[in-house]
Formats: sequence, structure tokens, C-alpha cells
Amino acid sequence: MKPISFLVLSFIGMCATSGCGSSKQAVTQIPPEASPALTETHAMIVQASYGDAPLNSLNDIDNYAGQFDTAIKAIKSGEIKVIWGKQILDNIESPQVIAYESKAQTGDGYAIKQDGKVHKITSADIPK
Repeated sequence: MKPISFLVLSFIGMCATSGCGSSKQAVTQIPPEASPALTETHAMIVQASYGDAPLNSLNDIDNYAGQFDTAIKAIKSGEIKVIWGKQILDNIESPQVIAYESKAQTGDGYAIKQDGKVHKITSADIPK
């Protein structure tokens, strides 16, 4: 193998294992106890944060019809609450809640935070 070919293949291998040119987060593990609606809402928020524009109002979720229908239905019914205008941010020190299961208002539930992770929360963690 020629030295230049080895260098190119080495560089490609490093990019594949460590990531090159992208600041996007690694895939988040979502707790299995989180609702399917929250899981799909997470996917929609990731796409909006990194690919499109932040979800600024209820009208914005209609742009994802056909792709995230479970999330859209849950948001419109109130099963999932969204804090409009928030998005996932890399390297955030104090991530705030972006969206949460409405059952967290009266007990425990799961929420998506600005760091892109899904956390178990209580009503005390919900922004007022």
C-alpha cells in the first residue's frame, strides 16, 4: 500500500470513530419507560434543532405531518407539552426542559432537555 493511501484510509477511520466536521450529538438513549409519544417528539425536536428551525409555535409541528404523527397528535391533545422556541444545544451547562409528558405536572414523568437527553422529572422541574 502506498503511504498516501494509508494516510487517507487512516483519516477516514478516525472520522468514522471520532466524528469529523459535525457538532451534532451522539444518539441519545431514551429510557424505555418514556412514552412512545415523547420518544417521537424527541426525534422531531432533534430534527428541528439541527436540520430545520426551532419549534416556535403549535403551527410549526404541522410541517412534520406524515413523519411524526404520534408526536403531533400527543402535542395537540396535551399529552406532551412543548416549551416553544427552545431547541437542543450542544455543550449547554444548565439544560432547561424543552418538552415533557403532561403527567409530570402531577407526579413523575419524562422530559426532553436542551442537552438532547431525556430525563425523569417532577412538577418542580417544569418551567412556570
